[in-house]
Amino acid sequence: MMKTMHLKRLIFLTLTLIISNLYSQTQDDWNKFRLAQSYESLGNYDKAFELYRELYFQFPNQFQYYDAYYRMLTQLKRYDEAIDLLKKRLNGNPGDFNTYAELAVLYERKGLKDSVDYFIREGIRRDPKNPMSYKFIANVLIQNRMFDYANYVLEEGKSRIADNEMFIIDLININSILMNYPKACNEMIELLRKQPQQISFVQSKLAQIITNPVALKTSIEIFEKNFDRKSFPIIKLLSWLYFQNKDFKKAFDLTLEIEKLTNANGYELLDFSNRAYQEGVIDEAVRGYEFIQKNYKDKKDLEAMSVIGLARSYEQLLENEFKSPEIFWKTYKPQVDTNNKNLKEAIKYYNIILSNYTLPNLVAEAIYKSAYFYKEYYQNYDKAKQLLQRLISDYVLTDYYSKGLLLLGDIEYLSGNFDRAFDQYEKVRTFSRANETDRYLSQFQIAEILISKGLYDSAKTVLNSIKKVNTNDLANDAIEFLMIITEQENNPEQLKFYLEIQKLIDQKKYQEAIRKINSLKLDDDYSILQNKLRFTLAELYIAVNDFSNALAQLNYLYELKEKTIYSDRALMKIGQLYLYGLKDKTRAEQTFNKLLTEFPDSIFVTEVRELIKQIQLENL
Repeated sequence: MMKTMHLKRLIFLTLTLIISNLYSQTQDDWNKFRLAQSYESLGNYDKAFELYRELYFQFPNQFQYYDAYYRMLTQLKRYDEAIDLLKKRLNGNPGDFNTYAELAVLYERKGLKDSVDYFIREGIRRDPKNPMSYKFIANVLIQNRMFDYANYVLEEGKSRIADNEMFIIDLININSILMNYPKACNEMIELLRKQPQQISFVQSKLAQIITNPVALKTSIEIFEKNFDRKSFPIIKLLSWLYFQNKDFKKAFDLTLEIEKLTNANGYELLDFSNRAYQEGVIDEAVRGYEFIQKNYKDKKDLEAMSVIGLARSYEQLLENEFKSPEIFWKTYKPQVDTNNKNLKEAIKYYNIILSNYTLPNLVAEAIYKSAYFYKEYYQNYDKAKQLLQRLISDYVLTDYYSKGLLLLGDIEYLSGNFDRAFDQYEKVRTFSRANETDRYLSQFQIAEILISKGLYDSAKTVLNSIKKVNTNDLANDAIEFLMIITEQENNPEQLKFYLEIQKLIDQKKYQEAIRKINSLKLDDDYSILQNKLRFTLAELYIAVNDFSNALAQLNYLYELKEKTIYSDRALMKIGQLYLYGLKDKTRAEQTFNKLLTEFPDSIFVTEVRELIKQIQLENL
């Protein structure tokens, strides 16, 4: 019994000692491996190589040592040693597809094409019925940018394997990379015929390549050549390609084909119209929505969505009028003709929404937009107020509540009801769900009301809170306003005069504002207020297309002996006036170059450089 226990104890101690030695040895090796990794990460490949080689020959069956050793051989371009290593590995595992591919890569680096071909074919030959042999070999070749060889392997796999969709997908990818657009598109067609559900994948690949005009043209040609009225994905993608090529009539006509093919009951047309709206092709959006209105009157949900689409589309068309080269650069936009078609149509469709639909946020949007139109374009403040009262009474939880308060405040302010305006602005300022822009706009308006009441310190406090928010567009306006208040604090009539000018501008009474400024004697060249009024006067002249008087005011500001905060602004506006107003690109470019030279730190520098570039490219 005692002997047995003694023997067991001896065996236990022996095993413990062996395991301890093995553990110690393993730890030393791992420490060496980590040291080699450190050398490698630092770019000291020679030292890393020595350690990896030592570990590999000590433990040739440890993959991580083999992989690291092989990696350093290729990094140091010791290709012959790397080839010997791979061949040795291949002898132990002749069915390893990756090793054949890696040998092909090394021979390609050595420039031995015959050997490249041999090892690729040999790798495939080992198991030609196994689809993964082609995939593994092709992946290694792709990783090493051997795309033509990878293409060959994938073609072989596609021709030899019955279920070859995986190869078609890879061929689409690789031919897209190789810019072999006809081949890529033909593979797309084949994939769509075999697996129509791959339409989203194919569209994503098309979207990647058609940024190249040649690819877009080729894609359209291939899809047209393979047009099949019974194939929904091919027709759908061809319609989409026409749309991307701005061939909207063909895109629309194919959308009608899809409607018939799929019995979509108008939803394909709705999708077309929505896409047109989202991509800014508003005329086509209107065309689609109006077609739905005329041809799908029994579909109430479609009718509702098309009405919404038409309201927003006509509103966008109205906004686009202000983006024309004749208008967009003007600070003060011209008054819109109340018979403007886009304006009347937008109001018509928003009124339909008001009368027929109940979704709160949608109705609130319609109320707000209609009120804005009546205030901004018709100056019908009573009608606008009536709508806004409904909005702030019944739609508090919508996204348009705070916007409605702000607009109502503006109307009360323009009507001379400062206390009522203050109440609305204060509600916006303290409303937790109001966005940051609306809150700062309300604060700015509050500051103007406080100034009109002579409460300058309170106004300064409000403006200082806006000034601190550097990312807000109103910050610069707040700084400018503070400078004017500080300068004119002892001249309340001057501040009142300034606010009256701003009010006339907001009412779009530009000629009256011009007369009012001209009634003031502007005799202090370095008064911030007077320079602000001169600059405003120039912008008002621009608004009414009186460019000669605008130039006179701007040149006066620019030519002052001592530069002011309006000097570079005046020069920038002069350049814009020449470019967009007088269509004199030569004078415009000269003016912009002058700004770059004289005001290298101006906030306009980046914009001016781009404008000069566009002038020289004749893109303007």
